Parts: sequence; C-alpha cells; structure tokens
Amino acid sequence: MRSNENGFTLVEGLLSLSIAIIICVLLFPLLFKMLLHLHEGKKDMIANRLLYEHIEQHLPLVFSSEEIRTIRETQYDLSIAIYGDNHWRACVEYDGRKKCFE
Repeated sequence: MRSNENGFTLVEGLLSLSIAIIICVLLFPLLFKMLLHLHEGKKDMIANRLLYEHIEQHLPLVFSSEEIRTIRETQYDLSIAIYGDNHWRACVEYDGRKKCFE
C-alpha cells in the first residue's frame, strides 16, 4: 500500500479552518470589550488630569469656581466648591459620571 505524503487532505484543511474560525469567534468579543475599557480608561485619565490642572490654577483655594472644557468631543464640567474653613470639594462630570475629591 502506498502512503500519500503530498500534503493535507481536504478534510484536514477544513477541520483546521473550522478550528481557527471558532477561536476567532470566541476571541473577537473579548477584544472589543478590551478596546471599550481602554477608551473609558482614557476618558478617566483625561478627567483626572483636567481636574488636577483646574485645582492647580486656583491655588490657594479662596473662592469657588466652575469651568467647562471639551476635549475629543467629550464635555468635562470642572467645579471647586468651598465650604467652611479649609474644606473644599473639587468635582469633574463627564458622560454621566462624576468624580469628586476633598
């Protein structure tokens, strides 16, 4: 009996192709989810940087202030509220999220 050493058979090729397709179908949703978290993380980083810069511009904190900045089609509402002696609260709002620091 003679053996075939010319390469893969049609069945082996289809099997390996179907395995590759299954792996891709399982990994694409994970990839898109990771990209979404990366985009949200970038917005968080920008918001924290803007809030830090806003606080630095108004040091020493004597009066309350508000500012609106738009970066990459996202509006960031920055505010500093002073209440009492040496008590203040700095907040940033964007995309329905709000972060505050005291």
